[in-house]
Amino acid sequence: MTMQEQIHNWLMIGLQQPADRLSEIFYYDSRDNQFFSILVTDYFMFDENFSIPKDTTTTYSEQNLKILIDRVKRIENKDTTIISLPRLGNKIDSLDTNYISQQTESFLTLHSINTNLATIWVIEENVRINIELDS
Repeated sequence: MTMQEQIHNWLMIGLQQPADRLSEIFYYDSRDNQFFSILVTDYFMFDENFSIPKDTTTTYSEQNLKILIDRVKRIENKDTTIISLPRLGNKIDSLDTNYISQQTESFLTLHSINTNLATIWVIEENVRINIELDS
């Protein structure tokens, strides 16, 4: 499967997410020309300064953790180079692949995204986050 096909599949999955379920949020980073998603649980790793507290551990690689922190900070600061994918899941029949495909193309066109140059952020499989809670 080519990168362009992977991007189209990734976008179609992101667009099909229900608006009321925010376990994973899909984005495009126009600065890095990269598609990525963030799990809501990722936010719980950080303190108010976007540092990882001593009682928290993760299996993210150091490089991916730096990228994640950068992107979470940029999202929180409403950086215009981070573009959130719309969530159409509640508005469409999941079998309506033509409509989803059209919305994918519209998103790419609207944001002038060249899928020949873009990538998808790949992280480690089975990332774990452990947070020690005081009882």
